[in-house]
Order: sequence, then C-alpha cells, then structure tokens
Amino acid sequence: MTSRPVSIGLAGWSEAVSRYRSAFPADGSGLTRYSGTFNFVEVNVTFYRAVREATFASWAEQTPADFRFSVKINRSVTHAARLSENARLEEALQPMGALGDKLAALLIQLPPTLDFDPARAEAFLTRLRGLYAGTVAWEPRHPGWASAEAESLLAAHQVTPVLTEIPTPHTPHAPGGDYVRLHGTPRRYRSSYPTDQLRALAAWIAEGTSPAYVVFDNTAGPAGVANGQELQELLGA
Repeated sequence: MTSRPVSIGLAGWSEAVSRYRSAFPADGSGLTRYSGTFNFVEVNVTFYRAVREATFASWAEQTPADFRFSVKINRSVTHAARLSENARLEEALQPMGALGDKLAALLIQLPPTLDFDPARAEAFLTRLRGLYAGTVAWEPRHPGWASAEAESLLAAHQVTPVLTEIPTPHTPHAPGGDYVRLHGTPRRYRSSYPTDQLRALAAWIAEGTSPAYVVFDNTAGPAGVANGQELQELLGA
C-alpha cells in the first residue's frame, strides 16, 4: 500500500482494449472501457500528428473524474525544430488544454542525435514553463544529457527525468514526482517484467511522496496489461 498518488497505465489504449477484451469492462467506447481498468494513459499519437481540441475534449468526457492523461509532445518540436526558437510550442500545447485537470503530464522525448546545449535547453525550458506549469517528463536519449549541468538545469525548471528501467532502492525520487516508462526487456515492447521486479518497483514507489506515473509500453503483446494490473495489486491501487 502507498499513500502517494500513483497513476498506472499503458502507452495507448486502442490496441490493448481490442486485443485483450477480458481485461476491460464490456460496455462503452474503447477509452471508457480502458478507464474502467486503468486510471492513466500515455497518449503517443500526438507525437506523430496534430490532434484537434475537440478530440481532447471528447477523451476527457469519456473518462471518470479521477482519470489522468500524459501527452507526448509533437515531433515537430523535438525532432524537426530540435527545441529551437522555431519550435511551434504554443501550437502544440494549445489543444491539450481541453483535457483540463485530466492533463497530468507532458512527455518530451528527444532524438538520440540531440546533444545537450545549455543555452538552447535553457531558452526552451523557460519558454515552456511560461506556457505550462504541470509535470514535464523529460526523456533525452543522447549521452550528453547525462551531466551534472544538465541535471541541474532540469531541476531548476522542475522537470522530471524519465526512468526507463526498474528503479533500484538507491534511485533518487524527483522532487516534483516520478515518471517511469517501461518498454520491456530483453525483448523491447514484448517482454514481461517478472513479479520480483514489479515488487521492487512497488517498494520504490511506496517510498516517495510526490505523484508517481508508471507507463507500461511493452504492449506489442499481453505483457503490458498484465504487468499494469499486477502493479496495481501490489500497491493496493
């Protein structure tokens, strides 16, 4: 059991609901059924294409009051503009406002070729924080971001680093909350996490105090649904 707010879900809902029907309630739209099992979802379609404000509003209407969304920012910001001043940040964020309080986090995944540039990162984060005050989950994939200077800059802007492996007992908790994004190992997107690893994750989560978000992205098979439900049971969620 844990008293901290914990949101557990999958990367996307459509495929899981259509392929593993017995894990979800029978009635309602795909999203409504999904929200009967999980209280959180990471939206990745927004990375590839623009989603209309009306669509976000519809998603909010189809889910319970305590359901939460994380939305992955469009690749035009991260991969095309590469966090530069040319990034259409306002255009990417504006439609998400229709989620209201159900927008729990913004996921920013950087391309593997984007090195840490202090000036560019500072300018982008300052601009972002002027537009969005909620949880920002930051997933850089270039080794240049693994530096004390980068960590300090992200902390100064209250940005949460994404964890992509099961945390160890010594993994620090981010002050503003934790964002764990698990892809499956050794087979990426397919492998299931064994119970002992999920127990370790549950124990680590229980030690924190700020909100925690856990996304299972091992959804190419049934592993993500099963892991998410088992973690719920371990946390008493």
